[in-house]
Amino acid sequence: MKTRFFAFAALAVTLAACNKDNNETLNTNDPVAARFTAEIAPATRVNSEGTDWTDGDRIGVTGAGFTNVPYKRENGKFVTDGTTIYFNDTETKTFNAYYPYQAEGGTVSVSTAADKQGPGIDFLFASGAKGSTRSPEVSFTDKTDKGGEDNSFHHCMSLIKFTFKAGDGLIFNETEPAGYTLEGLKHEGTFDTATSTTAVTAAANSPITMQLGGATTSQVIILPQEVTIPLDLSVSYNGQSYIAQLKLPATPTANFYTAGYAYTYNITLNNKGITVEEPEITPWESGDSNDASAEL
Repeated sequence: MKTRFFAFAALAVTLAACNKDNNETLNTNDPVAARFTAEIAPATRVNSEGTDWTDGDRIGVTGAGFTNVPYKRENGKFVTDGTTIYFNDTETKTFNAYYPYQAEGGTVSVSTAADKQGPGIDFLFASGAKGSTRSPEVSFTDKTDKGGEDNSFHHCMSLIKFTFKAGDGLIFNETEPAGYTLEGLKHEGTFDTATSTTAVTAAANSPITMQLGGATTSQVIILPQEVTIPLDLSVSYNGQSYIAQLKLPATPTANFYTAGYAYTYNITLNNKGITVEEPEITPWESGDSNDASAEL
């Protein structure tokens, strides 16, 4: 398994503030508006642009006596969405944040069914960023290269990625796989916006069917979970179903799809079946990569 690092996606969150003349001395007894910066680490968002925040994204910020305060990205930056966070004393405050914003906050229900796939379930969490009246810049960034903490946003879900390849006797030329069905996972659960904790609530496994629309790559966000038997994969190609079993994760935890990890399966379709290579985990964080074979 190889670790691949993507460029960090950065955003600036600017909150409305009470302005003072540049020549005036700051009175630390006056409220001071917090200013936020943030990044995703590793930067592998699931959205139409691939790896970045997009306009319309909303995060929830908690700290300095405020809970679940929304900020919305507009024109390339995040702005307050109705409430401004102020420092009202000289004490240092600690902040957490999560994405995507949930108005109700707390523990929310999550479905990873096919029609829910996308950035709406790509839950991210950042914690431990600090600020004060004298240092109102609250940075949700990775400061470890300077001896500090990693306060950047991290993925809370798990990701399974597929790459489909043409093997012996097949050519993907205007006739690519139409779609696939993956079985062996649970797709209902919860996410805690205050702690980043996920949990599976479904009692039984259920299949998920994804359409490819001419693509030869695909990915499925799933709840982190234990698996005890290999997953079954059925790929539809040229009116035929190619069947394979996928190896279970070996790293970082055996038989467990881990939060923040992406597991890549390279699927080769042959005229006698499918080959599934050793799965690879890529950033998000790195884990296994497998090849697989399947029979018609």
